Amino acid sequence: MKRISLIVAGALACLLIASVGTAAAESEIPSLHRTCTTSATNVAGHKIKTKVTGKNVASSQKRFATCRYVNKTVRAVVKREIEKPTIVEAFRITPSITSEAPLVVKYKGLFRGADTATEIRLSFKIEYANN
Repeated sequence: MKRISLIVAGALACLLIASVGTAAAESEIPSLHRTCTTSATNVAGHKIKTKVTGKNVASSQKRFATCRYVNKTVRAVVKREIEKPTIVEAFRITPSITSEAPLVVKYKGLFRGADTATEIRLSFKIEYANN
């Protein structure tokens, strides 16, 4: 009986150490604030500034919050001239028209992690150039 309880105690200790190790490996960025800038030819001024915010960004999903990935998403939105909520590069992009002459559209993007509490938000405004 004494051996069984020692074996069970050892197994529980191993599980405890293993669970602490995986929790430390999956570290999170508690909050994230950055501004990314990209350019596009069919946009007035040719520059787009994007505000990026995030919370609980897991290390496995932090690439979605990099300026490289955000700029790729913004350029795809500009190219498609999105008019209704759509998924673009893992972000749910929601447009809202603020002015029609010239056409000015505010976009908000949301990325939510499937297996974590990751939440990354984008916001940018585009004034489309008259062609």
